[in-house]
Amino acid sequence: MKKNVNMKIAIPVMVGILVLFIVLKSLGLITFRSGTRIGFAGNDGIHIFNGSYYKITGTSTHTLRPSKDSDSIHCTVTTESGTLHVLIVQKDDDNVLFDREISGSETFDVASSGKVKITLSTEGHSGSYRFEY
Repeated sequence: MKKNVNMKIAIPVMVGILVLFIVLKSLGLITFRSGTRIGFAGNDGIHIFNGSYYKITGTSTHTLRPSKDSDSIHCTVTTESGTLHVLIVQKDDDNVLFDREISGSETFDVASSGKVKITLSTEGHSGSYRFEY
């Protein structure tokens, strides 16, 4: 016997689940990254990759595309405690542009062209990061 789905109930339920997912993701309670994030707030886009947090352990990878006429990635890392390892690789040829562990607070630029893949590896890092292309 086939049951009919009441669309007057199904649509609001689906919208509610979607809104709940968006709220939980914006609060940093749902993540597709590996590791643990406590007090995380971030913004990932095609030209920006940033986050601020109380403590984070694990890895996170994001691809950035250059904005018009951009030839470098502006990077800012603020460290209150722990370490943050930054690996920036040119996406088309896997050329390593930057590979270093940061234990303090630094601001630097990395020359690049085309898409890049940024991988962050952390162990008990408190602070923030911002990569803007």
